[in-house]
Amino acid sequence: MKDLDQNIKILRKEFKKIRNMGWIPSVGEGSGSIGLTLEKLLQKEKENFEIPDFLGIELKAHKYWSKSLTTLFNATPDGMYLFEIKRLQRNYGYPDRVLKDCKVLQGDVVATIRQKIGKKYQFKLEVNYKDKKVYLCIYQDLNLIDKQTFWTFSLLQEKLERKLKCLSYVECIEKNIDGRQYFKYVNMKLYQLRDFRYFLKAIEQGKITVTFTIGVFRTGKRKGEIHDHGTAFRIYNRDLRSIFEEIHI
Repeated sequence: MKDLDQNIKILRKEFKKIRNMGWIPSVGEGSGSIGLTLEKLLQKEKENFEIPDFLGIELKAHKYWSKSLTTLFNATPDGMYLFEIKRLQRNYGYPDRVLKDCKVLQGDVVATIRQKIGKKYQFKLEVNYKDKKVYLCIYQDLNLIDKQTFWTFSLLQEKLERKLKCLSYVECIEKNIDGRQYFKYVNMKLYQLRDFRYFLKAIEQGKITVTFTIGVFRTGKRKGEIHDHGTAFRIYNRDLRSIFEEIHI
């Protein structure tokens, strides 16, 4: 904890410098550029490893008062078959809007209500403490037809604790100057991960959303092949305290 306290102090010092810089030109375009610009300012190289962004602290950056979901981590589900994502796409996907002969599966799933994805099927999460798994339940005409897809508790806990023991949530405002996007980073809150049981409870309460983004390549050599953008576990900013404790230093 002593090392973490020191790292938090370093991050707060660096953030204060960034906040005092005022309007900063964006790196890249789109919503992801908020985080990329912040990482560049902190001199962090882009990488795809599932490790915290800055001295053991994970960085999340959003627009001020944003109501969008924050991605905690991605976790591919398991099942009876080796390629479970392909099975879901094949059996429960719906036609892509461009390549009508190819199926996609894109939508949000929670544990509190059945969510319709496509025209035929409804999806819902179930936390099963006996099996130590979170199941994806699929319904048709209110009948449960599939409960083969799951995430083990051990997988989810490992994902959380590897990357999110300490979280920095940064808020910014934006404006366009001569057609270019600029950000001003105005606020930062720090959080420490609570016990894993709080995460499971948050799933049960519908505070954790699982988002499927199973698409298809529309051009190039892989045209028509599955293009899985990842299965994300996400949460709203207002619900962060359901799985984190705010750190006050």
